[in-house]
Amino acid sequence: IVAALDDPSLRELSGLAAELAMDVLVEVHDEVELERALALDGALIGINNRDLRTFETDLETTLKLAGRVPAGRLVVTESGIHTRADVARLRGHGIHAFLVGEAFLRAADPGTKLTELFGT
Repeated sequence: IVAALDDPSLRELSGLAAELAMDVLVEVHDEVELERALALDGALIGINNRDLRTFETDLETTLKLAGRVPAGRLVVTESGIHTRADVARLRGHGIHAFLVGEAFLRAADPGTKLTELFGT
């Protein structure tokens, strides 16, 4: 979570992950955080649709920030994905990686919810 770390800490943790042959998923919520994350070579960019100050979610966050991510960098949309229409909307804007949590936790049957969101 970029908002929780200073730049030296981000670089240190990213470097450690590289030494361990791990990919890095860096979470951002706004333009300033995105610029900091893009400075980390190869990091996957997770765009959190949940504002961690207010806990409100807005899929527009991903739509606004994803266009600023250079081609070749994977964007993962995070939080606020509750319906198949949400998934279709994001896919329509070139987003193909999703981090879903709350929708599965609140579902009576998470497997059914998975099918509802993403199909078979």
